[in-house]
Amino acid sequence: MSGRFHALASRFWVEFLTDRGYTKNQKVVNQLKPVATYEEIEQQRGDKSILYVDVRSPSEYAKSTIPGAVNVPVLNDEDRKVVGTLYVAGRIDEAKSHGIQVISPRLPEMFSLFQEYTKAYDQVVIFCSRGGFRSNSIFSLLKSLGMNVHRMEGGYKNYRSTINNLIPVLFEKIQFVTLYGNTGTGKTAILEQLKKRGANVLDLEACANNRGSVFGGVGLKKKQPHNQKMLESLLVVSATGWKEPLGVFTEGEGKRIGQAVLPPALIDAMQRGINLNIEASLDYRIGQIKKDYLHSNETELLAALDRLKSYLNEARVEGYKEQVRQHDFEAVIADLLVKYYDPRYNFNKKEFSAVFRNEVAAATAEAILEWMKQRND
Repeated sequence: MSGRFHALASRFWVEFLTDRGYTKNQKVVNQLKPVATYEEIEQQRGDKSILYVDVRSPSEYAKSTIPGAVNVPVLNDEDRKVVGTLYVAGRIDEAKSHGIQVISPRLPEMFSLFQEYTKAYDQVVIFCSRGGFRSNSIFSLLKSLGMNVHRMEGGYKNYRSTINNLIPVLFEKIQFVTLYGNTGTGKTAILEQLKKRGANVLDLEACANNRGSVFGGVGLKKKQPHNQKMLESLLVVSATGWKEPLGVFTEGEGKRIGQAVLPPALIDAMQRGINLNIEASLDYRIGQIKKDYLHSNETELLAALDRLKSYLNEARVEGYKEQVRQHDFEAVIADLLVKYYDPRYNFNKKEFSAVFRNEVAAATAEAILEWMKQRND
């Protein structure tokens, strides 16, 4: 994911800044300062390519970061723990000394990386957790060597503050068109086809990196579901590509997907929107499930079935597992769809503006767009 993905859409910045006392005609930032907040950096972005460089430890970066950021850790996880312990104990000089000792051997490698970054991007912005020792140390060194880099004031904490302020207003003027339907009816495939045809789409499962069930991570390249912070960041990233008018297609989900919870503002906006019901034959649904999940390895499928023991009796689950070992996938999928998943979903209590029978996702997407056009005429 390139650094351009996390540019906030200009219309959201205009509304966001207006709420904070700026006028639409006011020039907020003339030129990016060497040390600037995330808000200031994005205000003056324009057509510039920006790379965010996260100098926190690998584990901090893995949990959540600015989408598109690369990781060049000043301290690894073990050294960060040592330095942190010394700081907490009040042994500040020892903490700094240890930091310098572990950073020094890596400086030539880090310098080379930043040379490449500054050639490839218009602006390179360094950040750590709070804009303290880690980002300031490497920033000061690189600046002293004449390198054109910037440091994010307040670090990742500042970025998160901006996202937290933006999320509640991000969906205020959005009209969502939400696709509901039983498991396997091809809702995600329809969203992909709608996006190919230029429609605004919010893929919540992609933002969460989870499909929202015990099989939620099966078959995904990245196994770890996104946490709350990363989900919210990717919601903002998704919004950057939306075009006027602000109608956005999405898929009906529960409040929780994987490890994250959908923001109340998003749920409210979806509830104000249009609901469509997607239906499909059992044969189509079985085929869709096979396509989505059966490229995973058998061990992963068996582990996911084991998690069903919290909801189904053990003998039934063991029966499913034996069928999987025998590659009798269709029987397992059909039984789970009809006897487990379908009865659990209560979306049929919703009011639907239209019902679409899905046999080919591309054709269904075309039918939905035509229906929307006629509805809006």
